[in-house]
Amino acid sequence: MRKVTKANRGSRGKRREWMMNVGLIAYLIGLVLRIPLSHMIGDKGMGFYAGALELYILVSVVFSYGVSRAMAALVKYRVRREMFKSAKRVYRNVMIFTMAAGALLTVGTGIFSGFISQTVLLEERGSMAVLAIAPAMFLSAVTGVMRGYFQGMGSMLPTVHSRLLEKVMQFGGSLLFGAALYAYGEKVAALKKTSEFAPAYGAMGAALGVSAACVFCLLHLVFLRMVYAKTFKQQLLRDNTKYAESNAQIFLTFFQTSLPYILCALLYNMNYVVDQRIFNYAMNVKEKGNLRAAHWGIYYGKYSTVIGIAAVACAYVAAVGVPRIVQLQEKQESREAQFRFGNLMHYVAIFTIPCAVWMAVLAEPLVGVLFTGDTETAVSLVRSGSVLTVLFPFAYLFMGILQRTRNQRYVIFGGLGAFLLHLLVLFVLVSATDMGIHAVVWGMAVFWLAVCAAGYFGIMRYLSYTPDWIRFFVIPAACAGVSGVVALLLCKLLMGLIGKAVTLVICVVLCIVIYNVLLVLLKGVREDELREMPAGGILLRLWERVHLI
Repeated sequence: MRKVTKANRGSRGKRREWMMNVGLIAYLIGLVLRIPLSHMIGDKGMGFYAGALELYILVSVVFSYGVSRAMAALVKYRVRREMFKSAKRVYRNVMIFTMAAGALLTVGTGIFSGFISQTVLLEERGSMAVLAIAPAMFLSAVTGVMRGYFQGMGSMLPTVHSRLLEKVMQFGGSLLFGAALYAYGEKVAALKKTSEFAPAYGAMGAALGVSAACVFCLLHLVFLRMVYAKTFKQQLLRDNTKYAESNAQIFLTFFQTSLPYILCALLYNMNYVVDQRIFNYAMNVKEKGNLRAAHWGIYYGKYSTVIGIAAVACAYVAAVGVPRIVQLQEKQESREAQFRFGNLMHYVAIFTIPCAVWMAVLAEPLVGVLFTGDTETAVSLVRSGSVLTVLFPFAYLFMGILQRTRNQRYVIFGGLGAFLLHLLVLFVLVSATDMGIHAVVWGMAVFWLAVCAAGYFGIMRYLSYTPDWIRFFVIPAACAGVSGVVALLLCKLLMGLIGKAVTLVICVVLCIVIYNVLLVLLKGVREDELREMPAGGILLRLWERVHLI
């Protein structure tokens, strides 16, 4: 028998952590897609595409997260007790219900795509994109149930493969269909003498790419289901249980289990849909309706992409250490859990604070390198909203621990309170001020700040931990501020001489060097902390080579 070493266990643990956080990687791929797509269909096209995509994402997370997690929990409970027949009954009943709900959503969205675009999103030209993405809602519902079933049966790989395959296919499909239909839309625009047809058709093509990716994803899962069919059949033959659950019992248990997950999915993912509706309404009232699609496209295609990529990358740093903290707390090793949580919180601060400062300072060359068109508005938005690079990773860290430790009330009520507060702030800002699209940025910042506050309160009650505010936050902020001022001055000096791309590279390298030197000199991080932090050994070796420590 093969001997299981500590290294092997650690390797498997890292693989499990990577698989558990594959959602962040998939979301990151979706964000990167917006960069070439924004070049292809323009700001207006992104504005038309945003509403359709966010409607799909809202439906997808309900099924891929809410229903899928509930399915995994119910099947896992029965598999552990070798109740394989009961697990199959759960799968069959939930699949029938989900297919019916998904089909209803798809048909309803397809028939009422015009109404949804005009009334719900207040973006009439987005109706073609909504219609094109409607089939993806049914497909995502079915794939969500199948992923949950595989996870419940003890296999994470089908979920990982299908999610990554879906995003890769979406990347290629959206660009391919977007380019083809944008070119067709230009011909239509020339005939009808209305420039909005080209971006509207481009948005429709991008939405078709999403639906096509969902088809490939479902076919992939069906194939895997056929591969595992023999194993599942053998498990059914081993089941000797006589008790059979009724359909009513299964549905009652399913709804009770899935409700908290569905609420979390809705509360943390419906901001974009609601915000677009409020923003479009305010722009129409102020007789600026001709600007709303382009401004929302800049917000969604440029600002959200830049900030989102940085925030998700930092959140992944936070997510890697969460499973270990949860395991220690469940084993009642509270002191070790507190130590590791403090290290992880410090590590996230060390990464996110300078990232936010540098993005605000270097917004002009960064946006200029990545995008064309109206970059001035995008630069202003990035500078205003760079704080989200700090808020989102900390919210993800706090709520991730609370959710995995069954403290759902903090996650649900914290999300609800944050959503309502964000709505109030957004409505006041777009109605009573001339902030325009900047109001949406500040409204989203208020949301994640409130989530952070609620998550921090829950974590302090659960772990009974108080951070060292000076060393954790003040010192990294001071170091980042100094490096940011140097980068700002250098950026103003060099950008007109050597261009944005070269200036950006020089400033980023200089910022990293200055920040690291100051962080060590001011004792913002200790050597023993680095050894315990995720990837801290890399920083430690780097600092040793340049003789900082």
